[in-house]
Amino acid sequence: MAGEELSSRRESTLRGLERFHDSNGLRFDRSAVDADLIRAYLASAKLAQSSLGTYRWVLTLGSDCRIGLSFLGSKGAMPYSALERSELVSIASSQKKLWRRSSALVMIAVSIGAGARSGELRYLRAEDLDKKRSSMKIAGRMVPIKAPWSDILFSIEREKGEYLFHPGALRRSSKNFINDFASALTKDPGSPRFQMARARSSFVCDRWNEGVSLTELLGMTGICEVESLIRYVHLLDGAPETKAGLRRLLQSSGDA
Repeated sequence: MAGEELSSRRESTLRGLERFHDSNGLRFDRSAVDADLIRAYLASAKLAQSSLGTYRWVLTLGSDCRIGLSFLGSKGAMPYSALERSELVSIASSQKKLWRRSSALVMIAVSIGAGARSGELRYLRAEDLDKKRSSMKIAGRMVPIKAPWSDILFSIEREKGEYLFHPGALRRSSKNFINDFASALTKDPGSPRFQMARARSSFVCDRWNEGVSLTELLGMTGICEVESLIRYVHLLDGAPETKAGLRRLLQSSGDA
């Protein structure tokens, strides 16, 4: 998007906020926008939840706008507990058809055990697994895999060139390719539901708790900028709560 269009988008957003303030008899100071009032504005405008990220992006385009906008970005989902992980594996192992059992186990093991995203999981192939090094190649990065996930992945038989997940599917680009499969695993309302976001949070938390360096964590997750870890800091014991804090930790640890 061109610079002029970005500026216009931000100005339009701020004018909407200003009108909201005026209608409620409030003074609007665009140099110090109040987070709670933005919440109220979004609610009154009946904007979709997906608009939160857009507003965060637009409002932080200018250096004159000071606001604690962390609430506008999405936060990492709660990781799975040990019991929930065990139940997920049990659900996957109980699928009646062999291809569904193996695909469900791959989905769980690759996401929780290796931190793969949905878009990465769907295109992983048998040769991406490296049993000798107990690792796998995901979108160009090598990710070490530990038990029990390594035991699951290396026990699944796939021919070279064959997809690890749902090998028989020809159309793999559908937005709900993973979600549709996961939602059909169980109808028991008391059982945990598989969600890629929770699986990835589980991976990030596991690695953080193991004490891996920030450089290693970024490499394993495929996250390019340390600031992007901000969505997970509420889940990570002892992690800095700001992007600046994450940058300082990266520098002080010698990882920069």
